[in-house]
Amino acid sequence: MRIKPKDLSTELYDEVVEEITRSSEKELEEQIKAAEDFAKGFVFKYDLKALFGTKETPPTVEDSSLDKCIKTITAYFLVLKANPNVNLKVLHDAYMLWVGNKEEPGWLYEIRNGEINPDWPYKKDDPDTPEDESQQNTEVYWTSTTKRVNRF
Repeated sequence: MRIKPKDLSTELYDEVVEEITRSSEKELEEQIKAAEDFAKGFVFKYDLKALFGTKETPPTVEDSSLDKCIKTITAYFLVLKANPNVNLKVLHDAYMLWVGNKEEPGWLYEIRNGEINPDWPYKKDDPDTPEDESQQNTEVYWTSTTKRVNRF
């Protein structure tokens, strides 16, 4: 996991997190994992192992913006689970800043759309596949249909 349960204290008070999760460390880890999986759907063209790590290895890329984004999504998921005495408007505004939606893109949407290009490594080539995945995001691709000619 990119962030640890103790890191979430910058977004929500510890007692609020304990109340929502009923002091279940497993529940909190599941919410963090869900937030990371959600973010992975936006940054799929980058090296996900380097950004998020695996169960055995930690991430190799340090990025405080990505950490903040994951923590905000996790906090949003937790508050949606149980609405304690938390200002939902403030949390929703933070969620929109980091994630957004199609009409009002946030940070993750802009990365996915190529409008923000963080200094992250792209996917490495998988030798078991016929195409070179490392080149998918570096080439310009253009296509067109043949002009139709009508004759009577």
